[in-house]
Amino acid sequence: MKQTNLPDDLPDELATLWYLIRRAAGLMDHQGEVLLRRELGISLAQFLVLSVVDAHPGPLSQQAIADRVGVSRQIDHAAAAGLMTVRVAAHTRRENAVTLTQAGTALVRQGDALTQTSRAAMQDAADPQDLTAAIRLLRSLLKALQP
Repeated sequence: MKQTNLPDDLPDELATLWYLIRRAAGLMDHQGEVLLRRELGISLAQFLVLSVVDAHPGPLSQQAIADRVGVSRQIDHAAAAGLMTVRVAAHTRRENAVTLTQAGTALVRQGDALTQTSRAAMQDAADPQDLTAAIRLLRSLLKALQP
């Protein structure tokens, strides 16, 4: 069985839960980063930008993408790589409209398939009832933490 490297001196169960969530999220991000770089030659941040644009019908403002993923620099990298286009928005010259190129859309489809396979392997490692309980707990905590 793999160890979680859980420190012995956490003050309570909520601190333990916080630590485990952050550790799991970090490991999942790292796994996604390695997988996408190895298989597609792009970073996880670049894939997230492409996925946001792919999920939105029609052009999306550069600011809206930045708000959703917090990494506007990735838009410039994706455009330079020929994965998306950035043009002045038709409705206002103060915004840029972003759309995927065919290459960008194809890359998103490949990345979706890769990450789905990776998620399936992780899901197989967890007891379904434990996973459901963890999701329910996290939703409750997020609801309580939101302003």
